[in-house]
Amino acid sequence: MVEGTARDQLKADLKASPTFKAELAGRLKTALGAKVPTSSAVSYNFDSYMLQDIEPGQLRILEVDERLVLPTNTLIRVLVTASDVLHSFAVPSLGVKIDAVPGRLNQVWLNINRPGVFYGQCSELCGANHSFMPIVVEAITPRQFLTDYVRKLQEAM
Repeated sequence: MVEGTARDQLKADLKASPTFKAELAGRLKTALGAKVPTSSAVSYNFDSYMLQDIEPGQLRILEVDERLVLPTNTLIRVLVTASDVLHSFAVPSLGVKIDAVPGRLNQVWLNINRPGVFYGQCSELCGANHSFMPIVVEAITPRQFLTDYVRKLQEAM
């Protein structure tokens, strides 16, 4: 019981000190600044096409040659535009449907809760090949994303 009261007394003395808050803020800033790296946005563009020759286990008309790889438990901003006609890409498992309009930039925010592979496709009648515009989102852990995937992107640049 004596230890508890001594600790409470020390807390009260520190809180009453005029320099306590400034000193604590300085120590926290120094400690956090040394351990937390500065963040930078990861951005990339890519083209993805439907696979013509599928292997056993792959989904017909939904599998692509290059998947969109994103980290889980991270707030992600996706910017979408089109170069030819209106498109509307939907990934129902993620609760996402966004229009791609030529000359316009649309955005959608994602937060994927679990790792996995999520399939979607264009849901707008955009032309003759409308039914052949799939999108595949592969969600991986943030650690795996930073160590493996971002490193591959940086080496490719």
